[in-house]
Amino acid sequence: MDFLKTLLAYIALLTTLSVQEGPQPQAVPTPTMLPPSVTATLVPHQTEVPTATPSPTPAPVPTITPNSRYETVRYNDRGSAVRKLQNRLIELGYLPQGSADGAYGYQTYNAVRDFQRANGLDVDGTAGPATLTNLYENPAVLPKMTAAPAPTATPTMPLPTPEPAASVPQVDDALPLPADTAQPQAEEAFVLTEVEDALIISGNTGMALTIVEMVDGQQVLLRPALYVSAEGQPFMSLRDLVDCYQGWTLAGSSADGVFTLNAAGYEVVMQLGGADPVVTVDGAAAALTADDVLLRGGVVYVGSEFLEGTIGATVIFDQDESSVVLFIRDKSVAQSSD
Repeated sequence: MDFLKTLLAYIALLTTLSVQEGPQPQAVPTPTMLPPSVTATLVPHQTEVPTATPSPTPAPVPTITPNSRYETVRYNDRGSAVRKLQNRLIELGYLPQGSADGAYGYQTYNAVRDFQRANGLDVDGTAGPATLTNLYENPAVLPKMTAAPAPTATPTMPLPTPEPAASVPQVDDALPLPADTAQPQAEEAFVLTEVEDALIISGNTGMALTIVEMVDGQQVLLRPALYVSAEGQPFMSLRDLVDCYQGWTLAGSSADGVFTLNAAGYEVVMQLGGADPVVTVDGAAAALTADDVLLRGGVVYVGSEFLEGTIGATVIFDQDESSVVLFIRDKSVAQSSD
């Protein structure tokens, strides 16, 4: 019993010593206040927009004012001015190499017309100040465009059989063409009526004839007009036919009414200022009347009788089809066949 009391006392003593000798509790440090957080404002990334380079303004095409120091060069002229003109036309492709002979003939006349037509000038075959200024000073002039050779085509339609014209085709009201000052007053009554939607066909190829014209700076194909007289004879503008057939030329002026046609190897000279036309073919007189060729408003109109009597053409007029078929043989071919 005493032993048990002694043991309990001993345990109580050890417990007391253990509590007293333990580590002293340390003071809890006062927390240091952090500075208030800074709220950052995000700046979006900005991409620098490059300054656009202004596109260059195209330089306007200069308007060429005719230079009055250029002297007019025309058909039948000769000399250094003609040779200079020919050399420039050769550079632009309107004349073949080696053709600068100083003589303003049919070839030069036709080349000037081609240049005028391609560059929007008045087409008269005469090299006046406007034509020469553009030819020598305008850097934007157009050279001659070489057309691809037309394929040989087989006619897709039967050629009309020649039939006598029984009556005049029904078209719009016929109006007299404007009278030319060189024509006598009595011929003003001669009336031609234009046939609408008509075709002038080459019997040699079976293709419809077309004219290349410049419209708003672009080449377009036009059909030559067909007219008919009160007697039923078909008429065509001689200038239209010249523009359709390669190698044909027409020179002259309505001022004196004298024109020269070179076509299919023939030279046809026409004096249209009198009461009756005087027409020669290679120097020989042709039996033609005022009903076969006439001058109106500076334009020469020729009928089927004229074409048959001057260049030996065969003309077939089909009034039902509103068409004319032209068979034309070169003079050398016709003579060798006869």
